[in-house]
Amino acid sequence: MKMMRIMFVCTGNTCRSPMAEIILKSKLKLAGIKNVRVSSAGLCANEGEKISKNSSLALKQMGLKSYSFKSKQLTPVSLLKSDLVLCMTSEHKRAISSFPGVYSVSEYTGLKDISDPYGQDLSVYIKTSHEIEDVCNEILNKILNKGE
Repeated sequence: MKMMRIMFVCTGNTCRSPMAEIILKSKLKLAGIKNVRVSSAGLCANEGEKISKNSSLALKQMGLKSYSFKSKQLTPVSLLKSDLVLCMTSEHKRAISSFPGVYSVSEYTGLKDISDPYGQDLSVYIKTSHEIEDVCNEILNKILNKGE
């Protein structure tokens, strides 16, 4: 089966999209799916920043590590290399909607957009991580059902 490339997009690539990248990678690994590559980037990212502390703590509560995550700025090349680009909100999608394969997470999964927890307390990040996990479960189901 052909390699599929999924990219998550948010604003700064330090909170939501890295959590989505790490959560979906772990779900794919548990499901034994090897032909899907997951990445993330930000519309306004400072290249090379660490994942936010609260995002890392929220992931840790799920038993996941953020490893040595470094933020990336979204580029036309990275967009064109992706088969599926999932934006955390409709606003993010509008900014890059001229590229193929771009959806908001709500559009793609039927769940709601993922609002930005940036600067809020850990409980908000934990709530956000659970919303992202729900989104990742839907994406995983779509990938598994395509393989049938």
